Amino acid sequence: MELIKPDTNINFLGNRRYAYLFSAVLAVVSLLSIPVMGKIKLGIDFTGGAMIHVKFAKPVKTQEIREALEPMGQNFMVQEFVGTEDEFVIRTEAPEDGADEVAGEVKKLLEAKVGAGNVEIRGQEMVGPKVGKDLQSAAWKATIFALAFVFIYVGFIRFGMSMALGAIICLVHDLIMVYGIFVWLGKEFNLTILAAILTGIGYDVNDTIVVCDRIRENIPLMRSKPLEEILNLSINQTLSRTLLTSVGTLLVIVALMIVGTEILRDFALALTLGIVFGTYSSIFVAAPLVLAWERIVPVKRA
Repeated sequence: MELIKPDTNINFLGNRRYAYLFSAVLAVVSLLSIPVMGKIKLGIDFTGGAMIHVKFAKPVKTQEIREALEPMGQNFMVQEFVGTEDEFVIRTEAPEDGADEVAGEVKKLLEAKVGAGNVEIRGQEMVGPKVGKDLQSAAWKATIFALAFVFIYVGFIRFGMSMALGAIICLVHDLIMVYGIFVWLGKEFNLTILAAILTGIGYDVNDTIVVCDRIRENIPLMRSKPLEEILNLSINQTLSRTLLTSVGTLLVIVALMIVGTEILRDFALALTLGIVFGTYSSIFVAAPLVLAWERIVPVKRA
């Protein structure tokens, strides 16, 4: 099955300046999220705290829950499950007691507000502050190691430095985009989202390597041709495969976004962003960058 005809010849490299402009605008908008919105909202996986899943026997308002929990004197966040009016997640950053004690006190205060027997604690989770900091450190290390191993594999084992630099810049480009969108949307960053982002990095690397592999195959066959022509041909030859893989994966992810729970929707959103930007960057960022610094880091033609 082919989405793109074999003789397709889209001039991707000829339009690379528009791609540079588009990526630059997106990067600036993403980075502006830091001064405008503040840093990304971290989940209890990274900050430590308690998360309590509560279900009510009847619909209630978020403000009613906040008013009921005021006597606890803690910084609570109340989040309603999308599509429901009776299920909420209550989070507190630094509970002094264990999760069981906090959940018991929450239930007691809520029942005083909505009536005894109308509150069900469906789940609870607690992470200590030290564990949260350790997980933050581990998340940074996982991301840095992933980028480092990709650079080593692409640059020293598989292709060469020019393509390795293109692949790394693609990954950083995609990470900036996902980070900025999550900050602008006020989404929470936790271990589940980290897993989605690392999965997106894997898709990005896979797409980039497929394009680079075709470039390497075409170079001996087209030694007399300009590098721009070789890059264009290689992208067009792999375009059908790239789009088929990405679209097929996105169909499953969209299903998760439609029927999944709140946590699965955020996971699916991070995956969707990673795959969309990964596909875009493997076509419009990686190869143009290889061409841009051909004089400094030339592509091996032997």
